[in-house]
Amino acid sequence: MPNISSFHPWIVFVHIIGVFVFLLAHGVSVGVMLRLRRERDPAAIRALLDLSSGTMVVMSVGFLIWFIAGVLAGFSGNYWTGRAGWWLWASLAIAIVVVGLMTPLGRFYLDRVRAAVGIDPKAKGQPAPATVDAAALEAAIMSGRPFLLTAVGVGSVVVLAWLMMFKPF
Repeated sequence: MPNISSFHPWIVFVHIIGVFVFLLAHGVSVGVMLRLRRERDPAAIRALLDLSSGTMVVMSVGFLIWFIAGVLAGFSGNYWTGRAGWWLWASLAIAIVVVGLMTPLGRFYLDRVRAAVGIDPKAKGQPAPATVDAAALEAAIMSGRPFLLTAVGVGSVVVLAWLMMFKPF
């Protein structure tokens, strides 16, 4: 019976596919956030927010594949112990910090915009209000930091790829 280390290249392959799926779905939300800065039509904003929400399942599946395969790759590559695995622990810490930063900066921002256009995520199928407070919508849209989120996201992917490829410590 083969041991887990004989499957290491395949586990890393699945891990990378999970990252791609996660980033692909995440890219939709980034595009929505960048587009919201220029959009003021409530119907168009609702459509953009619906597009972003529609990627949550794909994003979650990608994250689970990425995370589980990454943990398994740590075992199959024997990286969890010793100095040779410090890059893996650093990667895990960075991923946790980035998720902790991007959730309030991204999701809570989109939730503020949803509320401003009258979307109640708990009331599926509820008709949108006929009027929207333009000042509240403007304040909600301008409260976000899409370029900061993009920089954090891209920067973390670059650092994580560097750690995975070069295993510097």
